[in-house]
Amino acid sequence: METNYFAYIRCSTIQQSYNRQYKQLLDFCHKENIKLNPANVYSEKRTGKNQDRPKFKELVSLLLKKEQAGEHCCLILIELSRMGRSYQLTKDTWNELTSAGVDIVVTSFPLLDTRNKDNGAVNLMLTDIVFSVLNYLTEQELNEKADRCNNGREVAKQKGVKFGRKELTFDDLPKEFIDVMRSATGTETKTALMDSVNGKLIRLNKKPLSRGTFYNYLELYKSKV
Repeated sequence: METNYFAYIRCSTIQQSYNRQYKQLLDFCHKENIKLNPANVYSEKRTGKNQDRPKFKELVSLLLKKEQAGEHCCLILIELSRMGRSYQLTKDTWNELTSAGVDIVVTSFPLLDTRNKDNGAVNLMLTDIVFSVLNYLTEQELNEKADRCNNGREVAKQKGVKFGRKELTFDDLPKEFIDVMRSATGTETKTALMDSVNGKLIRLNKKPLSRGTFYNYLELYKSKV
């Protein structure tokens, strides 16, 4: 039976890049002579601490439907942690997919490859053991990192360090914003005022204000004049 290959890559933050995972994925497919349709690569920038990942949910649902329709599928992951950083959630998803017939390959750990059916019972046992150990270590690492961050914050607080966004003051208002407000007649809409401010900023190669930031500036300005 022909196998339909899919892949899932994930970054935990918007600032991170997919480049490393894409390269590893392409290298693996080239080595295994796998033809992976680019449309079958699902990616998103979401934390792995929970299942609030629309693209991953969409992919899991698709894989289950295809298996139910008689189309065999294989999911490629660069690392087990891409599936999630919660031991139980990852285990539940893994079991749900493999029980439905979906194969899973973790390229960074060859033992986590359910495609090898030659010695079924032994391979299944090894896969379960390796999966459990790796996923447990991943979750422990996440918990330890959170503990270190919390401890660091507590130490910093004791030293008088204040966290959170700095309180906005009148001195923080851009000159371009103040110029527009001072020349306003009072009949302009908020949108018109924002467009005027952003027009000045753009002409000076400065970053325009978002609507939320503009409204915060406007509220501060009106409270001071």
